[in-house]
Amino acid sequence: MEKVALAELLKKELIIGYVYGLDGEYQEFYFEKSPSSIASFIMLKKKHADKMVLTDTLDRLVLDTFGEFINRCPDQRLLQEISRELVPMQLGEKEPVNIPIVSVDEALEFLSHGSQKRAWIYCRIDAPEDIHGALKGQKKELMDYSLQMGFVVVGEAEDIGSGLDFERAGLSEVMKAAGDGEMDVLLVKKLDRMGRDTAKLQELLRGLEQLGVELYSPLEGRIRLDYQSSPLSLK
Repeated sequence: MEKVALAELLKKELIIGYVYGLDGEYQEFYFEKSPSSIASFIMLKKKHADKMVLTDTLDRLVLDTFGEFINRCPDQRLLQEISRELVPMQLGEKEPVNIPIVSVDEALEFLSHGSQKRAWIYCRIDAPEDIHGALKGQKKELMDYSLQMGFVVVGEAEDIGSGLDFERAGLSEVMKAAGDGEMDVLLVKKLDRMGRDTAKLQELLRGLEQLGVELYSPLEGRIRLDYQSSPLSLK
C-alpha cells in the first residue's frame, strides 16, 4: 500500500481482522470500521479462512465467523447492518468492495519509520561554477550517509558562495526549518560547509543545539560543541 494511503487509513477507526487458516495459523489485518468494509473483508478473505475473528483496537469482539458465515456478533444492530451488506455478496448479487487492507506487520513497520530522525541535507561550494558536479556529489554522499544512519531525509538546501558569508539563502532556509521544528538532524559533508568564521560558526552551532538539532558529517561523525575547549578546526 502507498505510504500516503496507509497513513490515511491508520488515522481512521479500525477493525483488526484475524484470519485463521485450516492449519490453525492466522494472519492479522487492519481495515476501516464500517458495515460495508466488514462485509467486504469477510468475502475478500473467505477463500483462505477456516474462521475469522474481528475485534476493535481495544481487543473487544466485533464478530467471529465460520468461513464466510457470521457466528457471533454481540452488537445486534451492527449485525443487521453487516448482514444487509454481506448476504447479497454471498448470494452473488453484489461484489465486495476492494477496501484498503493492510497487514499488521506492514502497519507496524510504517509506524516504526515514524520514529526515525528527520534529516535535512545542506551542501555548499565556494566556486561560482560547479564544473565538476561537487554539489551533486555532496548531496549523493549525504543521501547515502542518511540511509546508512537510518535517517529519513525531509528537506535539503544548498549554497554557492564564500564560507565567510553567513547571509546565504540556503543556510537561512536551513535555520528557518530548524526553528520551525522540521528536522532532528542536519547533515553536512564537513563542518566547514556551514561556514569558515569560527566565532559565527560557534554561534550557529549553539543555535542548532538549543533547537534540539544534531549535526552529523560522514567524515566527522556527530559534531558537538565542546564548552571546555574550542571544537572547531577549519582548514
